[in-house]
Parts: sequence; C-alpha cells; structure tokens
Amino acid sequence: MKEFVCYREGERQLGKNSYTNEDGGDKRRRGITRESCKARLRVTKSKLGNHYIVSIFEEEHNHPLATTRKVGLLRSHRQVSEVKKCLMQQFSLANISTHQQMSVLELQAGGLGSIGHTERDICNEQSRVRRMLDGHDAELLYKHFLAKKESNSLFEYVFEADSNGKLKHVFWADAAMRMAYSYYGDVIVFDTTYNTNRYGMIFTPILGVNNHGKTVTFSCAFFE
Repeated sequence: MKEFVCYREGERQLGKNSYTNEDGGDKRRRGITRESCKARLRVTKSKLGNHYIVSIFEEEHNHPLATTRKVGLLRSHRQVSEVKKCLMQQFSLANISTHQQMSVLELQAGGLGSIGHTERDICNEQSRVRRMLDGHDAELLYKHFLAKKESNSLFEYVFEADSNGKLKHVFWADAAMRMAYSYYGDVIVFDTTYNTNRYGMIFTPILGVNNHGKTVTFSCAFFE
C-alpha cells in the first residue's frame, strides 16, 4: 500500500525542541503549513494479480493551491538535476558561493520559482558530495598530481605513507616554482606556522625572495 497526501495534511504540533515565548507561543513567525487537509490518494496491491488499484481518492483541498510560480518550491517538486549537479561542482571549483550560484540559476531560469530547487537543496547536495569523498582525499590528491605530471613533465611530487597506508608526508613543486628556485634559491625559508584542523598535518610552504624583494614560492609540503 502507498498513500500520497497533501503537504498541508495533519495539524501542526509544538515539539519538545521548539522555541517558545513566555505566553507559550512560538517565538518564530512561521507560515501555516498544516491545515488538516484531507486530500489524498491511496493505492493498494491487488490480491488477485500483480497490479495496483486506487482504493481511496480525496480530490478536494480545504485551502488554496500553490500558484504556478510557487509550485516549483514545494518539496515534492524540488529536484537538483544531474546537469545542475555538474554545474554546481564547477561553481565550487571557481569559489562561487552558494548564494551567487542561486543568483546565476535564477537569471538563467527566469525567476526563483523556475529553478526547480532552493538554496538549501544546493547545500544538502554539497554536503552529500563531501560525505561521499570523505576518506578518499589522499587518493584524489595523488590522481591530481598524476594528471599534472602528465601535462607537465617538470612537475615533481613525492608521497610517503606509513605501514598502514596512511599519508604521512607529501611534497610538490611545479615548473614555475622550480625555475624560481634556480634563480633565487640562495636563501630559503620554511614556514611551519600553518596547521590544518581536519587532518592535523602541518602545511609547509618553502619560500624565498626574488630580485624585486617579493616573496616567491619554491615548493609546498604537508607533514605530520
């Protein structure tokens, strides 16, 4: 059996974790989302065969229906397409914020109601991708360095892992860094004041000074 109900079915109940004021009312002014609407559709599997029949169908709603402009904001209609997921990944690589992404999609779709999802849906999708990639960061970094090496033979990198296969150290330098070192590598500075919160590995840029008195980077590394 499967039953489809209106998103305004049932009655709103004040939960244990809700914020209330001294009068017992809700502090936050929220729109009414529950109006005891009885509209629903129930389908059940027939006992005589492998097919379904409609057992209950209540068509009438006790509230105005969502307009065409707002229907895309209903949870049942919101969906982040695969094309938009790929587009959001490109936006993230370009350091475009979620709010700016929504502005671009709104302009492209001709309005917020035509996008097909909300800003919260984008945040949820980004969280899902982060959870999916969790634990594979070192592998992705290694593949990225392999691709860099294939495109530029002067790119150098070193990975070192412990007996359990856990990444301990990583070092890399591209062609521009190596050229800078060949010219201005008389004096180098190791700056180990950076510490990543997530992995506890020290980020170590290896720096120098060029003939204009500007700081240049010779290479970078992560150390435990």
